Amino acid sequence: MTANYKFCGITRRLSQIRAKALIAASIIAMSASSPLSVAAALPRVSINANDITVKQLLHDIESKCNYTFAYSDGAGLPTSKRVTLHATDRPIDEILAEVLPGADVEIKGTTIMLTPAKAAPETSKSGSAKTPKANKKTVTGRVVDDSGEPIIGATVMQKGTNNGTSTDIDGNFTLSISGKNPTLVARYVGCEPKEIKAAPGTSVNITLDQSGVKLNDVVVTALGISREQKSLGYAVSKVSSEDLNNTVSGNWLNSMNGKVAGLSMTSAGSGPLGSMRVVLRGEQSLNYGANEALFVVDGVPITSGDAGTGSGASFSNSDAPIDFGNGASEINPEDVESVTVLKGPAATALYGSRAANGAIVITTKSGKAEKGVGVTLNSSITWEKAGYYPEFQGVYGPGADGGFAPYAFWRFKNIDVPEGFPAKANGSRMSYGEAYSADKLRSQYNSYNPVTGEWTLTPFVYADDWFTGFMETGVTYRNNITVSSNNGKGTSARLSITDTRNDWILPNTGYKNQTVSVALNTKMNKWMKLQARVNYLHKSSDNLPVQGYSNQSPFYMLIWGNTNISPAQYREEYFGGKCTLENYSGDRYDGKAMVGSMGNAKPVNPYRQMYEATNAINKDRVYGNVALNIAFPVKGLTLDLRAGTDISVDWRQQKKPFRSPDYDRGFYREQNNRDIETNLDFMLRYVNNKLVGKRLGLNAAFGGNSMIRRVFRNSVTLKNLGEEGIYNTTNLPDGEFARPYNWRSHKVVNSFYGFVNLSWDDTYYLDLTARNDWSSALGRGNWSFFYPSVSASVLLDNALKLHDSAPWIDMLKIRGSWANVGNDTNPYTLTDTYASSSSYPSSSLLPTTAANYFIKPENVESWEIGIESMFLHNRFGVDVAFYNSSTTNQIVSAVADMITGVSARKMNAGEIRNRGVEIALHVIPVQTRNFTWSFDINWSRNWNKLVSLDKDWDPSAAFIQNDGAGGSYASIRSYVGEEMGWIYGKGYKRAPQGATYTDANGNVVDCSGMKIIDASNGIPLLDDAADTRIAKVNPTWRGGMTHSFRYRDFTLGLTFSAQMGGHAFSHTNAVLSYMGKLTNSLEGRYDGLTVEGVVATENADGSITYTPNTRPVASVIDYYQKAKYIRNNAEEHTFKTDFFKLGEARLDYSLPRKICRKLRVVQGAAIGVYATNIFCITDWPQFDPEAAGTMNGTNIVNGLEMGALPMTRTYGFNIKLSF
Repeated sequence: MTANYKFCGITRRLSQIRAKALIAASIIAMSASSPLSVAAALPRVSINANDITVKQLLHDIESKCNYTFAYSDGAGLPTSKRVTLHATDRPIDEILAEVLPGADVEIKGTTIMLTPAKAAPETSKSGSAKTPKANKKTVTGRVVDDSGEPIIGATVMQKGTNNGTSTDIDGNFTLSISGKNPTLVARYVGCEPKEIKAAPGTSVNITLDQSGVKLNDVVVTALGISREQKSLGYAVSKVSSEDLNNTVSGNWLNSMNGKVAGLSMTSAGSGPLGSMRVVLRGEQSLNYGANEALFVVDGVPITSGDAGTGSGASFSNSDAPIDFGNGASEINPEDVESVTVLKGPAATALYGSRAANGAIVITTKSGKAEKGVGVTLNSSITWEKAGYYPEFQGVYGPGADGGFAPYAFWRFKNIDVPEGFPAKANGSRMSYGEAYSADKLRSQYNSYNPVTGEWTLTPFVYADDWFTGFMETGVTYRNNITVSSNNGKGTSARLSITDTRNDWILPNTGYKNQTVSVALNTKMNKWMKLQARVNYLHKSSDNLPVQGYSNQSPFYMLIWGNTNISPAQYREEYFGGKCTLENYSGDRYDGKAMVGSMGNAKPVNPYRQMYEATNAINKDRVYGNVALNIAFPVKGLTLDLRAGTDISVDWRQQKKPFRSPDYDRGFYREQNNRDIETNLDFMLRYVNNKLVGKRLGLNAAFGGNSMIRRVFRNSVTLKNLGEEGIYNTTNLPDGEFARPYNWRSHKVVNSFYGFVNLSWDDTYYLDLTARNDWSSALGRGNWSFFYPSVSASVLLDNALKLHDSAPWIDMLKIRGSWANVGNDTNPYTLTDTYASSSSYPSSSLLPTTAANYFIKPENVESWEIGIESMFLHNRFGVDVAFYNSSTTNQIVSAVADMITGVSARKMNAGEIRNRGVEIALHVIPVQTRNFTWSFDINWSRNWNKLVSLDKDWDPSAAFIQNDGAGGSYASIRSYVGEEMGWIYGKGYKRAPQGATYTDANGNVVDCSGMKIIDASNGIPLLDDAADTRIAKVNPTWRGGMTHSFRYRDFTLGLTFSAQMGGHAFSHTNAVLSYMGKLTNSLEGRYDGLTVEGVVATENADGSITYTPNTRPVASVIDYYQKAKYIRNNAEEHTFKTDFFKLGEARLDYSLPRKICRKLRVVQGAAIGVYATNIFCITDWPQFDPEAAGTMNGTNIVNGLEMGALPMTRTYGFNIKLSF
């Protein structure tokens, strides 16, 4: 369900500013008035008139078109002049120029304003200007809105005539009237028309009330076609530009969170650009990477993914992936007019196989709607801080002996032991050492001064910032200038330039974005309209962080660092030039060591990683389209031709200096990526809404599309460098070779499609669509696939005539749809091919997956029913949708016996079913002249099931996606006949169902499910294999809520989001808990503990006897490190991802229009302050429950958190000026 808003004052025509304000404004203004657009912006008509008045001629023209003339009788227009005219298919503006020479013609929507040309004032014989005589038959007045502000450009007409005028910048008007007791009618877009009696010579004040018209009554559907929402037989949701620009972040998709029912987004907490995985209505395909929604900009699909950098998963991988941002995140929200979310296959069937998972349809902004030139400046500054840290413990320091011996960093070999220092070192990266105390003086890293050579024992205290101090306050600057224009004759243009500069929370990370957007709409002649959209992006970064639990990530070093060391010591070490080979290999002897040397033979300085182990990108991207609309002489028949392209070229560079983890001699990679997608479309369309006595409406079309996609990947990798500090592809040690990688693909999909939309009495609607694709990625006999859809809706308020019996019902609609769509595969997967070997030049590798030439396209069949209603003048609305989708012929890689020579084989198998409900609620509880409170709530639930796999599949065997993403600690599995996406791993061994023991009083106690304890040490036992089902990944439901409060010129917006029922495995929690750095490991440190459970004793006959455990753990450290918090105890490290979050808050103040009018130069001004992630109520222990994912190549895997970077809280302000 979509929100309603009043907009009486939003779209009003403001006064034209001086074009000299900016050179850019002049350029746009000139283009808007170029000869290309002078051709009539009015239709052609045929007239045979003999000796009639001009007024009668105007009436005849009105009867032949959809325009109405407005003019003032007696104001200098010769409307009583008699004319004879014989015109065949002539433009209206040519006819007007002939019969009313010199008259000014201005088009306002469907109204043609006629005014006499301005002439030089007459002068008296003395040379002074004559004062015109007062017209006794004129009425003057002023039109204002319900807040008392003048309305500019309102139309005021004498009822029953064409006599009319429009208001000026102050809302004033003067109109010559005739007749007795005339009635004036005032109109303005978004306001209720008002009639008022007026007598000649009087002045009237007219107040127009807001109409409550739904801004989103018209939505953009498939192929960029705008339709009334009431006519649709499927669910859509719309998000406005204002909602997308409430805050500033590295990915505008964050602003969609919590605002659309059925939309789920997963991130990996991977850095400032924060790629997101967008899924609508659940996972449809077993091919994990084929479940994301399609992104469409101005009717043309764009590339939304990312080219992978690195090798495989982000877990425990020294060549872990880098998040350089995905394609969808690169859209500039400043240029977005609206986003329409098409959720079901019926809504997206016309987009073909790529939209089987739904579509995010983006419409960009155009030029001004009214004549004139406008300039808008929008600047913002956003600060960003890491938040929501784990609960660190600061009681015990580094060590693994329980504090048996004092902590000592240094050891000595070639010098005498300094006085007071222990001769031997003692410590660990674990935090199971002695208790901290300022009274304890210990041998620590800072005990040695390399400048003076002095040795001093220092206080053994906890460093509060040992983890948090590495994070800085990030800042993002965004500046935008937009120039838009309209020449009033059918041509509008817009130029937008945005510059974004980010310094992120980690040292030496961030990015720069520069975008340029150009939009042009023009009527080339009476038959053709041209529309062009071009968007250019330049993105660059000197360094983006490595993601995940990788020794290349600075977070890996921090997690394993000592809690008595502040990041300030790392900073001083790096910038002080102490990261030398001598200190690196000193092993803490005799004053030679690095800060991180304790427990680490190959120490790492996180600042050195951030400043020298860099990951850079330089990217250019151009996407857009040119569309030509041709109108034929047959009314309603048009041909649309469109060519769209999306071209991106980027260069990436990865450096690792000598003495990097796993790369003692450094590392270097250069990667070049080029992606080119072209879409060519045509659509022949016929629209006639006046059939059968204007009761039947018809909208029919036939069209075609050709999609051509080319991908190029080239890289060179050096796993060892010849000379330190030199990074190029020729710096190799003797005897080593560079490892090149070259890959390219070419895919073509050709399509024909058609649709018929029927309506009857604006009450009953029926839509039929059909499309056939021919995909080059499939083999002969299977490359053609057809898919139809049908949808219908009925407006019950009209059908049952409820407006009379129940006027409080504004709309009551039922709808339903059915669709069948296909989904193909990637190119070059039909036949077996050799792969090049990067380890051995000129050699090849055999395929590990057996191809299948006879693969068929996946098939998605779905249906949806829903009800949509609005009540109480659009102040209360409900939208409910129920859906069911079934995906069959899944294209999967099934595990094969290695005796066949491959580990997997491609096949069509299986069915996935998704069923769900979505509810959206819109309410305006309070609405007065000065105060309005409105809110929207959305809620959704999806039931997902793996119905079947291959007929030979063993139901007890798991289907595993993204195998290896969780290492050996956890995996995501699905089983036939069950809900998909379960976390599996090791858990505690537990007593079976029905197990009992007898207590001391002789009572039989049920001990089913209790932990089984090792009788020898009191420590619980873990499963032998990682095959225990732990919890489900996907949440049971998701929801969101937005509030808007407006008081006079102040507006407060709040966005909440929530989910319940999901889980994820946290490896960050596992490592920090294992090392004793969290408060969860404090229990029993020195007073011991006894684990609740039972001891299982096997009897001679094989039976098991259970007795309650009474033995304290022999070693608390062993208990934590070998059982409770060992990293492969997935049960202990899996948590609920439930949360309730205040994601956004924004307060705006708009300068009153009356002040802007006094200033004259400024047409509008606003200032806003905002914040994100203000609070989050959750049991999730690590940073952000919405970032409970990890990167695996280019996929973001939900349910496995493997070293995510912190969730950030932002706050900032912006200023917007309109001229």
